Amino acid sequence: MPPPVNLSDLGRRARDARLARKLTLEQVVSRADFTVSWLSKLENGQLTPSLDGLVKLAAVLECGVDELVAGLSVPPRYVAIKDGEGRLDPADGRRRGVTVEHRADQWRGRSMHPVIIHVTGTGTKDSPESLGGERFLFVLEGEVRLEYGDELLLLGRGDSVYLHAAIPHAIMPATRGATAKLLSVIHDHEERSVPRAAKGATRRRARGSRAES
Repeated sequence: MPPPVNLSDLGRRARDARLARKLTLEQVVSRADFTVSWLSKLENGQLTPSLDGLVKLAAVLECGVDELVAGLSVPPRYVAIKDGEGRLDPADGRRRGVTVEHRADQWRGRSMHPVIIHVTGTGTKDSPESLGGERFLFVLEGEVRLEYGDELLLLGRGDSVYLHAAIPHAIMPATRGATAKLLSVIHDHEERSVPRAAKGATRRRARGSRAES
């Protein structure tokens, strides 16, 4: 989703452009497929116009769209997501039994990626994850098994772990047929050196995978 536009400034620019050309609201709407109510709300910062609407308005006002919107994009101060309203990535063939609920999609260029992970079946066992940066996992419901490199961690409700996300790891319910829910926050940053022991775990895991294949 693109960053929002400062609607007050957009409306002010549209009104100034109209008045500079000595046009009334009625004269503008008579030359385009608008209503007086639509244009009035736009000029008062109460309406988010479509791109098509901006193009038509700019044509009537004999100015470019850039003249109306240049520099008006503003980053959000916060992103609030209501319970159950996060965008869902449903389970697919690669990650059977995993549904990811995104919690900060609207914040472009963010350095943290918070999601709620709903885990059933084998979770990510069939395709261990190896990501950039660091990761924080917090168990909200149920119990999970976390295979991290060549280690196994058992985590219950309220337990958490902070880890180097580059090490292959897999998340699954602790018992067959159970479900679990976790908060996952991945932090992207310039790649730091992974601890020597962790690198060894990665190599051991990779050798094991080749031996099994």
